[in-house]
Amino acid sequence: MTETRKIAFFDSKPYDRLWMDRLKDAYEFDITYFESHLNHDTVKLADGFDAVVAFVNDTIDATVIESLHQSGIEVIALRCAGYNHVDFKAAFGKVHVLHVPAYSPYAVAEHAAALLLSLNRKIHRAYTRTRDFNFSINGLTGFDLHGKTAGIIGTGKIGRVFIDICRGFGMNVIAYDPYPNADTAVDYVDLNELIRHSDVISLHCPLTPQTHHIISREAL
Repeated sequence: MTETRKIAFFDSKPYDRLWMDRLKDAYEFDITYFESHLNHDTVKLADGFDAVVAFVNDTIDATVIESLHQSGIEVIALRCAGYNHVDFKAAFGKVHVLHVPAYSPYAVAEHAAALLLSLNRKIHRAYTRTRDFNFSINGLTGFDLHGKTAGIIGTGKIGRVFIDICRGFGMNVIAYDPYPNADTAVDYVDLNELIRHSDVISLHCPLTPQTHHIISREAL
């Protein structure tokens, strides 16, 4: 009989339990859910487990990794695509780190488009007003996206889908990426030119030391 593996599941949400509980019996996992974040104060909760499941706001620095290693943790499984919060140098040779390789690029790009529309048309402000029976349209005027220029920073899968969405609105599109995609039919420009000529800028790049504060007050 296969040994049941024990998993410490940090920063758990109700929807996490809904899906993981459907899988744990089939794969012989014993999951203990913790609502608290994984950090220096909570890392001892992982004692006696084989693996931890962490999320984007958990602390996975050298100190936490060393504590996990000392307690016998073999795997840190991230249920997110981003991994900028993980000290991989500290993890090397001690703990295996897994992450979600990709989400649906359409879902993320469509969400970015929804945020753009909400921001432009002040949907959030209008929603708050109407809840208070305030039907004033003062300050709610947006602008036509049609004919405007969208600057896309990062032309991976999500960025390319967002480019198609912008074109569907009739927007002109320019892009910046240090590694241009030859299969992407878009005008690549340098970052300063993109910022100078764009009416809308959308970021679709990972958080790295190179992209940290790529958009700033000075840049805009």
